[in-house]
Amino acid sequence: MSKLMKYLLFTFIITWIIGGIGCYKANQGNVAGESSFHNALAICMFMPMLGALFVKADVKEMGWRLRLGKNWKYILFAWLAPTVFQIIGAALYFMVFPDDFAPAEAFQRFMTDAEYEEFRQNGSQYTAFIASEIFYSLTSFDIIIAIVLGLGEEIGWRGFMYPELKTGYGRTKGLLIGGVIHGVWHFPVMLAVGYEYGKDYIGAPLLGFAVFCVFTVSMGVISDFFYVRSSSIWLTAILHGMINSSASPRMLLGNSHPERSVFGPDDVGLIAAIPMATCAALLLWRQHKQEQMELDEIFSSNSISV
Repeated sequence: MSKLMKYLLFTFIITWIIGGIGCYKANQGNVAGESSFHNALAICMFMPMLGALFVKADVKEMGWRLRLGKNWKYILFAWLAPTVFQIIGAALYFMVFPDDFAPAEAFQRFMTDAEYEEFRQNGSQYTAFIASEIFYSLTSFDIIIAIVLGLGEEIGWRGFMYPELKTGYGRTKGLLIGGVIHGVWHFPVMLAVGYEYGKDYIGAPLLGFAVFCVFTVSMGVISDFFYVRSSSIWLTAILHGMINSSASPRMLLGNSHPERSVFGPDDVGLIAAIPMATCAALLLWRQHKQEQMELDEIFSSNSISV
């Protein structure tokens, strides 16, 4: 059995066992069960790292220096791009479904009646509240926690699995396969408790599986690009953490059409994922062109030598 297969079996089996326990608790329908589910998800994020350690991957060589001087542009991108993707993706979603843009309904959903009434009486503005939420998502201590959790996955996915897949299948196929594997890893919790989209969305559950893989493939392409360029696993952890902790556009979403969740407004939706998917496609195209130029130079030099 190959090292990669051992890694996948270990990571998937252990994750799905822990996730299954969390789903069972969540389906109890109480606060304690919901808390247990979220704790289980957090633990699961370290399973790819444990899988890499289990197969004795060369973790020391994954790039543990952040290299601020060299990588500051990449760090800035990893910090800000997920929020930009969210904002553009949400704007696209609300352009397609304008009747879903209902901040007042959303605020009542997130606040108690007393809090919402106080919010209105104080004359608070939705735009100011949204801006403060975005600012908080970019500057709060929660980012550190999100990055640490993201690192648990990135050591396994980008540090070990992606290089193995690119070696075995080539860069483009390896990235696509890796993104699908990352997406499939989430399928049990999506099916059991409606993770990300709920259970009653349009095309459930198959459309949700496919759309989520579009998201994980796109995320994987971008993460791998910056990992290769920066030679630092911390870059992918920062990007992963910021994707998970960026302000959710659901703070603007009305209550009338929950079945549209598979389309957005979060970046895991088909419409809202367009900015990230476009960025990933451009990176793939750019790398393909660069590879073609390098091959042409090699063939050209060989011809001259002959």
